[in-house]
Amino acid sequence: MEVQERRASSAEEREGVAPRRRLLLAVGAAVLAAVVALGWVLATRGDDGDAPAAAETSAAATSGAPVEETIAPPPPTPTPTGPTEDVDELPAALPEVPIDAPAAVGNGIVATIASIEAIDGTAVGPGNIAGPALRVTVRIENGTAEAVSLDGVAVNMSYGTDRTPASPLGDPSQAPFSGMVDPGGSGEGVYVFSVPTDVRDLVTLEVGYQAGAPLLLFTGPAV
Repeated sequence: MEVQERRASSAEEREGVAPRRRLLLAVGAAVLAAVVALGWVLATRGDDGDAPAAAETSAAATSGAPVEETIAPPPPTPTPTGPTEDVDELPAALPEVPIDAPAAVGNGIVATIASIEAIDGTAVGPGNIAGPALRVTVRIENGTAEAVSLDGVAVNMSYGTDRTPASPLGDPSQAPFSGMVDPGGSGEGVYVFSVPTDVRDLVTLEVGYQAGAPLLLFTGPAV
């Protein structure tokens, strides 16, 4: 009798354990499924939820669609603000005056040939050849209301009817124009040119007191 009671009790216990085991297995399977589902969602969305945008970008990159580029138009060509004349073109020359007469620019500047001397020029520096030369002293008077710079004065000489250029000579006695001349004042510059003795009956001296100013021309016998 006792044996039968124990067997009945064991059967009841087995019948009570089976439902609990099945419940635990069902709960575990549900938890595992939830974890797997959550992992899939995170993998497809990315850390910050940008998966759709990333997928669209990747699709656009692999679709071969042309990428539009914006090209800035070139800047406009600046309008010249300085002089546009030919830099090789010489300034206009005023009518010639005798070599012993004053020449006026027309703005208060007046130039004169103070003296012309025949000398035996001394060669100083490369390209210079000693020999017969003319030493010319030019005076410039400032009749304007402002000081005038003489640093840009240009003096050239030619000889003969065809006006053959005379070569400047680096003689020690030369003293080109420089510095400023005040209103009402004057300045002098000394220049030396190689000129053969047999062509001095007609020489032309060209004086430009500043860049762009009309050229002053003196012509006549030198000595």
